Amino acid sequence: MKPCDFRSLTMLVAPPLLAIFAACGDNFRATTDGAADARHADASKDATPDAAPDAMVLPPSATNFFFNDYVTATVHAGNAWYFGGRFTRIYTKPAPKLVPLTASGAPVTTCDLGTGFDREVTAIAAAGTSLYVGGQFTTYKGVPVNHIAKLNATTCALDTTFSPPAANGFDGNVSGLAASPTSLFVVGAFSAYRGVANSAASIAKLDLTTGELDTTFSPPGPGNNGFGSAANAVAVSGTSVFVGGAFTAYRGATVSRIAKLDATSGVLDATFSPSGQGFNNDINTLLVAGNSLYVGGIFSSYRGVANSAFSLAKLDLGTGALDTTFSPLGLGNNGFDPRPGPRGGPAVVLTFATDGTSLYVGGSFRTYRGVANGANNLAKIDLASGALDTTFSPVGATANGFNAPVVGLGVAGTSLYCAGLFTAYRGVTGPSYVGKLDLATGALDATFAGAAIDFDQRASTVLAAGNTIWLGGAFKLFGGEVVNNIVKLDDVTFAVDHTFSPPANNGFDNIVWTLATAGNSLYVGGIFNTYRGVAGSAAAIAKLDLATGALDTTFSPPGDGNNGFTGGGSVEALTVVGTSLYVGGGFTNYRTTGDARNLAKLNLVTGVLDTTFSPPGNNRFNGPVVALAAAGTSLYVGGLFNRFDNSAVPNFLAKMDLTTGVIDTAFSPVTGDINSGISNQVYALAASNNALYVGGGFRDYRGVTHAARTLAKLDLITGNLDTTFSPPGEGNNGFDDGASVFALTLTPNALYVGGIFSAYRGVNDSAYNLAKLDPVTGALDTTFSPPGAGNNGFDDRVLAVGVDGSTVMVGGVFNLYRGLTDPALFAAKLNAASGVRE
Repeated sequence: MKPCDFRSLTMLVAPPLLAIFAACGDNFRATTDGAADARHADASKDATPDAAPDAMVLPPSATNFFFNDYVTATVHAGNAWYFGGRFTRIYTKPAPKLVPLTASGAPVTTCDLGTGFDREVTAIAAAGTSLYVGGQFTTYKGVPVNHIAKLNATTCALDTTFSPPAANGFDGNVSGLAASPTSLFVVGAFSAYRGVANSAASIAKLDLTTGELDTTFSPPGPGNNGFGSAANAVAVSGTSVFVGGAFTAYRGATVSRIAKLDATSGVLDATFSPSGQGFNNDINTLLVAGNSLYVGGIFSSYRGVANSAFSLAKLDLGTGALDTTFSPLGLGNNGFDPRPGPRGGPAVVLTFATDGTSLYVGGSFRTYRGVANGANNLAKIDLASGALDTTFSPVGATANGFNAPVVGLGVAGTSLYCAGLFTAYRGVTGPSYVGKLDLATGALDATFAGAAIDFDQRASTVLAAGNTIWLGGAFKLFGGEVVNNIVKLDDVTFAVDHTFSPPANNGFDNIVWTLATAGNSLYVGGIFNTYRGVAGSAAAIAKLDLATGALDTTFSPPGDGNNGFTGGGSVEALTVVGTSLYVGGGFTNYRTTGDARNLAKLNLVTGVLDTTFSPPGNNRFNGPVVALAAAGTSLYVGGLFNRFDNSAVPNFLAKMDLTTGVIDTAFSPVTGDINSGISNQVYALAASNNALYVGGGFRDYRGVTHAARTLAKLDLITGNLDTTFSPPGEGNNGFDDGASVFALTLTPNALYVGGIFSAYRGVNDSAYNLAKLDPVTGALDTTFSPPGAGNNGFDDRVLAVGVDGSTVMVGGVFNLYRGLTDPALFAAKLNAASGVRE
């Protein structure tokens, strides 16, 4: 990009990157505001910023992680859907490997999971008022439960009769569960139950109430019961139990991956498995419908007949005979393509569900009956004929299905609930790990939890005071509840305040970028025009009651043109001083008639424009103002400008009188070239009693190359650079080339810095997008940011940082904190001293 191509430069920056304002009584911390986007491309062509480094091209926001890791099991019980898997959170709320959700995707509040399961949940079954859970775990809420647990379906309390403290559960993983009226059938990779060796070889029948092992079904002793290797799936029909897996023997008799057992005695049905015949590879899932057993796995032949059943088969419940109408013989005539599929291996069927006329199949596949891209990891098939439903699955690479395997399916009403490893549906980034589809058309339900979130979502600004957090940004949901771009939360439970955010109608129609508070009022800036559904009620700025969220109509008189900003209408920075509100952004007029280009001073109560500060006819700044800070009698302004009222000012940074709006040329003498200021955009400001901290995308100050790389500390009076904080020389100060600082928050003993960076003062992997510095020396706090990749910070941009006592609130577009071990979705609460997640 050419150095003078300001239009191109602004195109590189993501939507305005705003900040946190933390209000702790009268102890002002900081207001920091971020950058502009393509809407600011009309800024002056004669500005002379650095050529933007490649890393300034900010990636799109990450996919919304409704769940923060994959989902492997689902079941409907009562009025809730239970999902199990490897996840630990949904949104910002804890969800330790198991979570119940309503039909709309909201968490069920009656269920107290506490710390939940310590490892993955892989199977769930419901019976009566109870939920049976199996998996790789060994504890629930810290109590030993070895691979199986019985919970109350409403409260999620553990049944200690079923799981007695002294000895309970299995010695290996549970992978499948099926309930009959009085019994629970369990399959997996185990050999002992309740500490008794050789008591249950990969299958067990337990009493639903007591959890006692049925020793008639499983006679004690090696070789007397169960399978020779792992069983993966189980289904019950009448007096029979069907089992599929990787095994080749049962009670010493040869069986090939499929077996039919008597539900009482456990005796093998030799008619169903004559001479041990079965499938040539593993079975993962079973489903009984009518007189048929549907089998899914990774096989290609049945009863020795090559190419007879590719990962899918329909068998007669009595005889085990293959239905050749459903599975016509021959390669490409039945089932799923056995050749390497979308994840590098052959097609695999992992899960089934049915609505009575159709079979829904989930797994890892693309091709069905020779039709390429006919079914991407999900298919709807006629139960009788096996024909693919092309309404549900239109043929095409992105016309149907998910972008990664489907491992759990459930049907309720007219909807199909899907769980898996996916993050996109029908070629569109969207549902993460869970999706809700129309049974007939396959259309994604955009109102169901994760699917309904904006995929540009971010936490752009946070205000923390007392026991409350106000979160603003670009989002439609929080914790499964509709909250339009602003929400008030409890700072411990993250519960939504329904007074401030009433379920029926709340929030703004577009992005919230910045927040400030004064007295009992919350001032909100952004790009909106509508509040609580009333068009023209608040044009880019609003004053709300802190408690109720009610709009102040004195500050914002009703009607288009009667309130707020026009001519771009974007508010990106707010700061309160005395009885005045200073507003920065990308706008040209206020209340239509008042000229206030990119900077305005308003009365806190009436919203009236101060015409002394903004005289009529003025032209103010020639580019957006995106950061403000006040100290003494001065206002410091940062952004993407180099002219004020048609006269030259220092590039990207200016100091003004709070009352008159006159520029202080002593702070940054105007020389007409780069020596007059900062070399690139300013995104964030924070002021102490004697210093101004400046963050942005710059490297140079007053013509000195690499004098201040993305971060500078200046004298409030002279504008001189503090060389103790920023030692001279490339690599001796600030953050890595290509980095940007978007947020600054100052406390008496620390400066918290957010942005997009990975190295500080030349030390690689020392600070990932978040850093805590000594405000005097600029030294990095290595307790807060332990050295090394994955030991500190976030995986993507930090846009907002605020401090309230011992707590740091962070907002941005990130998904992970301190590596893969601590998922964090767009907002995180940290200990101010240690950096540990709270």
